[in-house]
Amino acid sequence: MTKTTLFTALLLSALPSGCLDFGKDEEAQIPTAAQVARCRSVMHLNPDLKIGPLGFRLRGSGIDDAIWFKFKSKASKVAEVFDTAVVDVSEFEDGFTMLPVKGLKWWDVNGKTFLGGEVSLPNVKFMKVGITKTADGLLVYIMWHEI
Repeated sequence: MTKTTLFTALLLSALPSGCLDFGKDEEAQIPTAAQVARCRSVMHLNPDLKIGPLGFRLRGSGIDDAIWFKFKSKASKVAEVFDTAVVDVSEFEDGFTMLPVKGLKWWDVNGKTFLGGEVSLPNVKFMKVGITKTADGLLVYIMWHEI
């Protein structure tokens, strides 16, 4: 048996066992409590912030996950949204843009500008934040990712 044939046989035998299952993708226009809790944790959202989730998408590679999260809040100040010990909102600027995601209708960022910016988080995590002030508070878009 050649090395290539042996490697292919080992690779194919690993597939059904789940050894190559790198993570799962999830998407919800109305996120579950568990999905919101994950976002609160990894995005360093203020634990006391009351939010109305409007969309969640996880691309779960298991190695370098990415999450898109949209929500509304009655908060009146951007600093009320995050744990400011981790997220420095003073660096946010007007005119920030975010990339649209094909087929993700609730992620309606195309052609819009926001108060926001890119944030480096602990443990080599990052997020892009876009915030719009509304009559009722804030509309927040966050694209979080690892490496």
